[in-house]
Amino acid sequence: MTEKSSVIDKSYISWKGELCRKGIHLTSLSIPIGFFILNSVVVKVILVAAAAFSLIFDLTRIFGNGFLKRYLDMVFGFIMRPREEKRLSGSTTILTAALAVYLIFDLSIAAASMIIIVIGDTAAAIIGRRYGRIKFKNKSLEGSLAFIIFSSLGVYLVPNLSFQIGLFGAVIGAVIEALPIAIDDNITVPLIAGGAMQLLVNYKTLM
Repeated sequence: MTEKSSVIDKSYISWKGELCRKGIHLTSLSIPIGFFILNSVVVKVILVAAAAFSLIFDLTRIFGNGFLKRYLDMVFGFIMRPREEKRLSGSTTILTAALAVYLIFDLSIAAASMIIIVIGDTAAAIIGRRYGRIKFKNKSLEGSLAFIIFSSLGVYLVPNLSFQIGLFGAVIGAVIEALPIAIDDNITVPLIAGGAMQLLVNYKTLM
């Protein structure tokens, strides 16, 4: 990608930054694991505390004095997307989404929705950027297919969730991730994919 195109594409960061960013993103898999092994109160306290800490970091980064902003940019700038300069970071949005899905959905659905965004988004970004040839907007067909394949493999391991429902959620997540929605996909993907899976589970229960 040329320097000119990197200015136009507000999601662009270096390949090293992308790999580091997605490596950090994958650590979020500890969230759905924690859903199953920790007490409900403990999960809520950890998510609220982590989201609050991340929010304070973002507010400091966005509105802090010159020294703090320069220091944070020097340490973390290479993994931040240009569009996040004046917006909440991915860590804040994904922690907020994790708390929301945990409170709203069944445990297995909440875990699956987080696996879908963590694994699916990582696969889509790396495969799409490295091998994407069929482009639409700033996404690629190859990235979307990688999203579905890898996230469906992840949700296959979720207890008490049928693979069909997990695959359905993975497909919905890939569609939402590919759409040019203004809201961060760390929020839209787990909430919409999780909502779709929950509706399907509820429908099957009533039948």
